[in-house]
Amino acid sequence: MSDTSMRFPWDSYYRRGSISRRQLLKLTALLGSTAAVGSAVVAEPQPAAAALAPPAKQVLRYPNFEPLHFDPATMESRPEILVGMALFDPLLTFDDAGRAVPVAARSWSVSKDGLAYTFHLRPGMQWSDGHPVTAMDYEYAWKRVVDPDTASDYASAFYPIKGALEFNKGKTKDRNTVAVKATDSLTLRVELAEPAAYFLRLVSTWNYMPVPRWQVEKYGKKWVEAGNHVGNGMFMLQKWEHDRELVIVANPRYWGPKPTLQRVVFTLTDDPFRTSLPAFENNELDVTDQIQPGDIDRVRKDPTLSKQLHKFRWSGTAMMFCDTTNPQSPLSKVKVRQALYLAMDHNKIANEVLRGIYDPAPTITPPGTIGYLSAPPLTGGVDRARQLLAEAGYPDGRGFPEVRLAWPKLVTYDLVAQALQQMWRDTLKINITLQRMERKEFNAAFNSWAKQPYSAYIDRWGSDYEDPANWANILFDSDQDFFHTKWRNARFDSLVRKGSGEADPAKRKQMYESAEKILNTELPAIPIYHLGVIIAVKPWVEGFRLPPAAAAWYGTFGRVKIVER
Repeated sequence: MSDTSMRFPWDSYYRRGSISRRQLLKLTALLGSTAAVGSAVVAEPQPAAAALAPPAKQVLRYPNFEPLHFDPATMESRPEILVGMALFDPLLTFDDAGRAVPVAARSWSVSKDGLAYTFHLRPGMQWSDGHPVTAMDYEYAWKRVVDPDTASDYASAFYPIKGALEFNKGKTKDRNTVAVKATDSLTLRVELAEPAAYFLRLVSTWNYMPVPRWQVEKYGKKWVEAGNHVGNGMFMLQKWEHDRELVIVANPRYWGPKPTLQRVVFTLTDDPFRTSLPAFENNELDVTDQIQPGDIDRVRKDPTLSKQLHKFRWSGTAMMFCDTTNPQSPLSKVKVRQALYLAMDHNKIANEVLRGIYDPAPTITPPGTIGYLSAPPLTGGVDRARQLLAEAGYPDGRGFPEVRLAWPKLVTYDLVAQALQQMWRDTLKINITLQRMERKEFNAAFNSWAKQPYSAYIDRWGSDYEDPANWANILFDSDQDFFHTKWRNARFDSLVRKGSGEADPAKRKQMYESAEKILNTELPAIPIYHLGVIIAVKPWVEGFRLPPAAAAWYGTFGRVKIVER
């Protein structure tokens, strides 16, 4: 997810109406945790032991932005996904160890050639209005996402399915050419256009969750409102007072273990990063949103608040993206990008400038994802940086042209840009012009950069789930080029395209590590820091945690209970 709101990450809100987090999403996954080709997955989680009687009030008070809606076909940012994954069940999810876990599907199998997936649903499941949950609901939902009339930015997540691309692009008007078929009420069969090792990871995401056809057809776009909304998840939507409060409650018809929480009350504001800490201190919230750099030192020194802090890793990286083909910009030269990288003090930025909220990022792909390099391929520090700059034609910074570094209005980016400007002035004797832009202005500029030249800008990417195809293939494959760096490397393209479908985990890992070395040597994007989140949680809240990738948010509120109020 690019940084437009949630995507999460926690100190900004997604860019509405411009690039979506996943307009170019094609491949994402983790082979090592998918079913082996030709195998059948039948293991099911055992029912949890009966819990002790909970306190009288099992209510969690949580901050959030105003969501757009809770339609799995078009949800795309944190406010929707965090809540939406409590309202709907996917066929499967993945545990912390990367193992596939059955949810609405009790089992599944994969053909020997890797082209056919068959999912067997649990019998007896019900929607929150009492309708039975069937394989037809999933067939309808998946075909609805790729229907051009739906205009989903996530349609490309279904392109591995045979016929999905053609239907989405209007090459055929027949939705039955999309190879998803409910062969009976509890069996869903899917055929792929070619083997895709990442397919089960895609199935675990919010866009692959079902929707109630009868409500969609009855209410149209209004089906997402409280009173009309029907889900098959652990919770259901009870109240939505726009821009003020949203409430989800435990679904009494849910098939699985019931949550301890009976209700989650979301306080909706236009900036929970700013408003949630004061509300938390006034005991109006049980959890804060991201604590900002300007507040973190005070909170850490507070004898009460300091004990309530929790830091969670977020699978993501903030980077400086460069136009690698602009002849007027020195950043089109590899050695200049390398010099800027080596003269950057990653530890100082993460630990001093950003107060330890984030972690240093010496490489692009974050820890936890195949392809991550524990050591960067470029070394030598400031001395090597000065040498590279001289080799590029700018000894001691002489003759270095103007470079304009832009970023969307955001406190963390403000701090980072100013720090980089000072670092490069002190070490390389070059000056970078800073351009802080309002969000709408930046969005327009970003869209223009797909074809127009620019120098550089700061932005970031957070994982939908932890897999290199969610990074290398989407962001830096020259056919995708999500961030408009215009970088092209034939060897890199070959490695990541083969890696996305490679069935051997060891070979796949080797391919992506080799690609990552190329990427972090040529540096079309210069990594700055890895994402994370520091929040405060009341001591009576047990079991609350924020997994590192968005698809892993399934079950977030199901784990929580109030132990004391």
